[in-house]
Amino acid sequence: MTTDALQPSAATEPLKSAGVEATTIAVEADTTVVEADDSAAKVDTTSAEDATETLQPAIDPASKKNIETAPVAEIKDDACTTDHPSVDSVASALEDSSIVDVPQSASAIVGTTSTPESPREADRISRNLLSPVLSRTSSKAPATSHPLQSSGDSAGPSPAEIASAILLKDGDTARALGSAAVLGSGESERTAFSPLQRNSTSPVSSGSMRGIHADIAEVSDDEDSEDKQRRLFKAAELRRLHREQMAQNNNLSSEDIQIMRSGLSNAREYVTSSELRVLNGTFPDGLRGSLYLLGPGQLDIKYNVQRELEQATRVFTYGNIMDALPLLSKISFDPINKTIVHRSRLIAKQAAGRIHMEHGVNTKVPGALYLTDTNQTVLSKFIPKAQHHATPEGECCSQGIELFMPLQGSSQTIVCTNHVGALQNIDPADLRPRSTVDFKSVNSAFKGALSCPHMQYDSNTREHFTVLQDVGFRSTTYNVVCISETQPEGYVVASFAAQASVLHSFAITQDYIIVPVYPYDSPLGGMSYRWSDSLLETLSFEHSRPVMFYIISREYRRVQCVYQAPAFFALHQINAVQESATDSVAIDMVTYDDDTVLRRMQIKDLRKSNSAFPVPTGVVRRFQLNGITMEATKYVGSKGNLSLIPPAHSRIVRTERIELCCINPIVAARPYTFVYALGHSETLRGQPTQSSVGAMYNCIVKLNTNDSSVEPLIWSRTHCFPSEPVFVPRNDTEDDGYVLSVFFDSMRITSCLVVLDAQTFNEVLIAQLPAAIPLSFGHAKFAI
Repeated sequence: MTTDALQPSAATEPLKSAGVEATTIAVEADTTVVEADDSAAKVDTTSAEDATETLQPAIDPASKKNIETAPVAEIKDDACTTDHPSVDSVASALEDSSIVDVPQSASAIVGTTSTPESPREADRISRNLLSPVLSRTSSKAPATSHPLQSSGDSAGPSPAEIASAILLKDGDTARALGSAAVLGSGESERTAFSPLQRNSTSPVSSGSMRGIHADIAEVSDDEDSEDKQRRLFKAAELRRLHREQMAQNNNLSSEDIQIMRSGLSNAREYVTSSELRVLNGTFPDGLRGSLYLLGPGQLDIKYNVQRELEQATRVFTYGNIMDALPLLSKISFDPINKTIVHRSRLIAKQAAGRIHMEHGVNTKVPGALYLTDTNQTVLSKFIPKAQHHATPEGECCSQGIELFMPLQGSSQTIVCTNHVGALQNIDPADLRPRSTVDFKSVNSAFKGALSCPHMQYDSNTREHFTVLQDVGFRSTTYNVVCISETQPEGYVVASFAAQASVLHSFAITQDYIIVPVYPYDSPLGGMSYRWSDSLLETLSFEHSRPVMFYIISREYRRVQCVYQAPAFFALHQINAVQESATDSVAIDMVTYDDDTVLRRMQIKDLRKSNSAFPVPTGVVRRFQLNGITMEATKYVGSKGNLSLIPPAHSRIVRTERIELCCINPIVAARPYTFVYALGHSETLRGQPTQSSVGAMYNCIVKLNTNDSSVEPLIWSRTHCFPSEPVFVPRNDTEDDGYVLSVFFDSMRITSCLVVLDAQTFNEVLIAQLPAAIPLSFGHAKFAI
């Protein structure tokens, strides 16, 4: 037999264009398969099209064992551009790839070979195993509809479905992709987002386990031992080359797949708009405007280090999800054409470039991070730094969104904020960053390196409020500031002295601004703060000290009085209502015993598929601040003596544990009934938590704050993790409107928009986004 018999035939050329490597793959058949007649090894090769249309290997029904099949796909070389691929890289890389079904016992996949025990056995192996390409079932079979579409939709499988079909299979192929440790062999739960199931009962033929190329001659019984060994060696070499090519093209390890399924991988930006594909439901009646979402976009950044003889690549990973570089997304609704358009942009690419150059984060101000190792030495603090906020995309503004805030002479802006006083001016049309400034550049009286990332907006007076902290060596000065359309340069409403604190949000009413100061302590005071890069390393929560509520009069621009409550911590306020009849203020907050919720949001922990430390949720607690006018007189008479502070009475409104709340904006600073939030569905339903449940929130819940006997309404889907809900009103009724959220599906590694009816919590629409958006503790706003 000549060596030409081992070369791929012309029939394999179409397979190369289909994404399948046209190399010889030796497949070891199960010993229990009945040996077919020698004539079955010859396969009709009248056309190359027949070879490409045969996908599933045939199995003799009389065989003692059924040979299971598992998919194999080749992924383009550019499937992974970073050490940790972006969450949508698999789906996008597989758009032109094809799935090839092969027997699960194929030794070419797992890289094992068999040693012939006898000449007769060697002949059998040679005849049965030497096939360059496996036979495949017809590629013209009817396409299965999308998992979220109705049965009437005949659209073919999307790239995300193909990715799911590849990533979620068990056995040898999963091991070839490096994902067996993540997916396991027992994961077979069927959900609305489950991958497509292949039909295993298709007609089979007993000769399909043989070679399919006419160019490969059968091994005769009189072939000498040297020819047999040469042929077997060639087959083993081709298997090795195939494995190396597969490893090169498919650069996905089990860790990479786990990161993608966790929803915390680098995102891809789509700066040009694209229409979303509606998977289920119809366009929401009357919904018009744009949804802006702000969350993590770049969590891992590569950089190069020079070794003695080579250059190596390392990856810098942010520690806390609140520190990651942001992705800003915009989803626009057109009720006339009934279309939904999406675009997104990474708005801190220059900050990512600095990390690449400096091999870590070189902070410009103290406490610029929540809890992240900067990968810098102490000497870096003495190196002169570039000008703060010098470039439009040079700052990480990832914690808050303000709509149409007057800034730099224009009110047609989207402003992204962080906790160190940065304001990023964003074009609302194309999401392009225009500039980045700090509060001190707006008004020199706005002093303070720390700021509250969630500003408060009064829609009646069109004023934007926030709180700055000017941390000193002995005490901290809180400056409450305001920026409005009539006074775009802003003014200081009031100032007071207190200890430094982690302040994420505060509340306002028609007449008052309520600033809670949580009990924190710093070992060395201001000295420790100025030498620290992470805020949570500088400040420690003190359970023995009370929380102070500072009540500031918007009219008189001064501190009216102070209330105190036992130690607790809160990230978000729900609403604050001023009651004129009783001269009091009721403020609803999602409260915790301490700040564990911030410290639990470490990326390395959230990426674990079976997280034993879920992100905590809080309870809704109402604090009653009574007799403000009377207490204000006492406070002025005591000259600010804190020993005469009255208590803030509190009670638990709902025992359900939630976070990231929203209400109908019409009832802001007014009496309200309903709140919409995120939570853990198992906890809310009183079910035991499954070990496979991730750390992030996996459901949206609606609660009645006035009647605790009303059962909550819960929306959830298996393996889906929604972002902060946003309420869009339809009329003056409080719960008549839509609840919008973008959820990440960890099984299909994609993101979708869900629109719920706020009254019934039924799904109105689900639309698939062009790219997966990472899980987020960020925020969203809706603009009409």
